[in-house]
Amino acid sequence: MSVTMCQTMGFIVSALGFAGIIAATGLDMWSTQDLYDNPVTAIFQYQGLWRSCVRQSSGLTECRPYFTILGLPAMFQGVRALMIVGIVLGAIGLLIAIFALKCIRIGNMEDAAKANITLTSGILFIAA
Repeated sequence: MSVTMCQTMGFIVSALGFAGIIAATGLDMWSTQDLYDNPVTAIFQYQGLWRSCVRQSSGLTECRPYFTILGLPAMFQGVRALMIVGIVLGAIGLLIAIFALKCIRIGNMEDAAKANITLTSGILFIAA
């Protein structure tokens, strides 16, 4: 495989990973609790980084956002912060990786400069 094809495939995989981290951050089922076996309260509770939801056996779902960060469990506070940092680093890495692709010419940029840019974007993706 040529270097250009490998770089392009790496960029596509990185973009898919970035889309995945955005999707995972927005999902609600980070923590689940199933109480369907209890005949008195047949409910399914789940919590996300941004809101808490309850689904009853009748199919009705009620979600409430977290109004303060203080009401959020400590684990969710940490995960929320790390996911936001991951999204920011991934976005910066994607922007830098666009300029590092060999198929894109920008002025008189030498191969050594593109190699340094590729290394920088790779480090950002690993950190994300």
